[in-house]
Amino acid sequence: MKIVRANNRLPVKANKIKSIEINRRGIVAVIVVFILLAGLIGRLAYLQMAVDDEYRIAAHANYTSEYKLAAKRGSIYDRNMNVLAKSVIVETVFISPFNIKDMEQSIKVADGLSELLGVDRAEILEKTTRSQSQYQIIKKNVDILTADKVMEFAKENKLTDVIHLEESSKRSYIYGNLASHTLGFVNDENKGLYGLESYYDETLRGIDGRVIRGKDGRGNYLDIKYENTVEAIDGSNLVLTIDWNIQTILDKYLKESYDHNNPRNRAMGIIMDVSNGEILAMSVMPDYNLNDPYTLDTKSQALYDAFIGTDEEKNKYKADLLYKMWANKLVSEPFETGSTFKVITAAMALEENENIINASFVCQYNGIVVGGIAIPCHVKQGHGIQNFTQALQNSCNPSYVQIAQQLGRSTFYKYVDQFGYFESTGIDTIDEASAIWHKNFNEVELAVSSFGQTFKVTALSHVRALAAIANGGYVVTPHLVKELTDSDGKILKSFDYGYARQVISAKSGEKIVEILKDGTFTGSTKNVYVEGYNIAAKTGTSQIKDKPVEENYTPYVASCIAYAPAEDPQIVILIAIDEPDGPNGDYYGGVIAAPVISKVLTEVLPYMKIPKNTSGENDSYNISVTNVTGQNIDAAKTAITDLKLKPKVIGEGTTVVSQYPEAGSIVAGGGRVVLITDGTVLQDTVTVPNLRGYSLSAATDMLKSVGLNIKATGSYKAGSGSKASIQSVKAGERVPDGTVIEVEFKYYEGID
Repeated sequence: MKIVRANNRLPVKANKIKSIEINRRGIVAVIVVFILLAGLIGRLAYLQMAVDDEYRIAAHANYTSEYKLAAKRGSIYDRNMNVLAKSVIVETVFISPFNIKDMEQSIKVADGLSELLGVDRAEILEKTTRSQSQYQIIKKNVDILTADKVMEFAKENKLTDVIHLEESSKRSYIYGNLASHTLGFVNDENKGLYGLESYYDETLRGIDGRVIRGKDGRGNYLDIKYENTVEAIDGSNLVLTIDWNIQTILDKYLKESYDHNNPRNRAMGIIMDVSNGEILAMSVMPDYNLNDPYTLDTKSQALYDAFIGTDEEKNKYKADLLYKMWANKLVSEPFETGSTFKVITAAMALEENENIINASFVCQYNGIVVGGIAIPCHVKQGHGIQNFTQALQNSCNPSYVQIAQQLGRSTFYKYVDQFGYFESTGIDTIDEASAIWHKNFNEVELAVSSFGQTFKVTALSHVRALAAIANGGYVVTPHLVKELTDSDGKILKSFDYGYARQVISAKSGEKIVEILKDGTFTGSTKNVYVEGYNIAAKTGTSQIKDKPVEENYTPYVASCIAYAPAEDPQIVILIAIDEPDGPNGDYYGGVIAAPVISKVLTEVLPYMKIPKNTSGENDSYNISVTNVTGQNIDAAKTAITDLKLKPKVIGEGTTVVSQYPEAGSIVAGGGRVVLITDGTVLQDTVTVPNLRGYSLSAATDMLKSVGLNIKATGSYKAGSGSKASIQSVKAGERVPDGTVIEVEFKYYEGID
């Protein structure tokens, strides 16, 4: 049998094809490996070059924890180093859900912190589930005592790796409402909002530090040697130009006026050093509590309560009310100056032509007609023929139209510019508004601008211009901060702004102040009278033309400015009551703003150690009651009689055990002092009469006739013609025998 072997050798062509296929596969494999290698290299390059920070931070977070050391915000002091605002140490309580082991711990954390901090338990429990987080805030601004209780709870329950404290600070405003619009406040993050807190936020805030703590692979904290601390740098302190005492006095009497005159658009006041622009006091009413800035004032809350709308609309309305409440009206809201601007117009005219002092001006019954428009005087019958001095003292509008016509539009405009009304004052606070002026004066606009109407400027800008009248003619920069200090009281920086320019001569300014001084006795500013001091003042009343007249109500701005003392002016003060709507319907600046200045300066000038005029008249009308308690009846009666007062004895004892009015009370001569010799308690047996509109002598007689005393305040001695305006106890109320009724007297005739 023939055996045939199979041929296992492939043809040459087939071998060649197989070899090519193997080579191709090898090349593909190499390419694939190369692509993978290139991708790996690219990925490594991307991780190391493009997002290295991100992953480094993530890795860093796995073995470290970082906590902030809050810098202490600088304090704010008044010029005498009384603390107005400071930061107190508080704690932020936070948890690290990353370190929570089980649900049992979560529940324990939620229960304990909810009870200690008053935070919703469900909210805390939800935060414990964020297991990748090491920083979940439970509550901020926790006081030290409560924070200690939190850490005691953490230790007792072995939760010190879960519950943590982070030291921070909370702003405390020592006097609550004092200078609220000047100081401003901070938010929950300690960032300044409004006022000085905002303007100087970076200076006050400082630079936060931090603590970095090492952790092992399980998240447990390592030994303290693995801890790194970068100390915080505390903020600088502000030393203000504000004087706490002067601010308190201004606040007191501005609030009194606000409460009585019920202005629809707030009231404002400012006192500034004329020589250097330092603001001694700045007040807006109603004010607000800096420690609780999101609570509306009473009037704003009433408006909000009456508002009808959707929740969204109500929220927006409340926000608008808050913003208005916070805004510093003196800086951010232009107003019409009224006749107080005549001081500026008079200074322009005198600087341009010193002989105008001898010129005559005519004020007729029907006023003056300009461009077909009649411009009346506030005195209906007119003032007749007046000289320059009388025109200013009488606040005569037609006369000032004639003065402005002599100046001409270009000269008038030039001085307005030079006095600084068209520029920022440079004050160191936020939201300063610009003036609203005519770009091109026609003859009517020139006429009405001469006496302060149809344009608007900020009160701050006006006070700045007015200061130049009294300081030799120099325009100063109003400012609120004197210097910066560090935590040791070392002065880091002092502020000296100097003068912007001289706009009038010292001679012109001195003459204007002299005219204004005499006007407080003969002109329209009698209600500025301050016993023992000469005051130079000007009142103003301006109808607000961009608001509608209502039935039985016309919107006005009542204002008054003054320099004190007139012989050597050190301060300028401005008071403005915007849209008064009080019970008596008074709206003249001379009636409702001037008395505020009188009251403020009566206290401020003695505080500033400015001596009274030795040549002036002594106040013999009001008498200080002496202390006679403990004396026998005869000696006490003699002491009271020697004061030109009348004693009245009650009781069967022989020694005075109490007296009414008390020692130190101020009463008019001829008044009654009740001397009590036993335990008798005086009853409300006397009905108080209505004194409004009566003269000083008539009001005094009315009170004495029923056994009551009078303490006269206001302009009762500035000359004849003053009338009782406000009494401390309402008519019809019953009070004890001998009660002192304080009565404020004002002038109403010829007052602008």
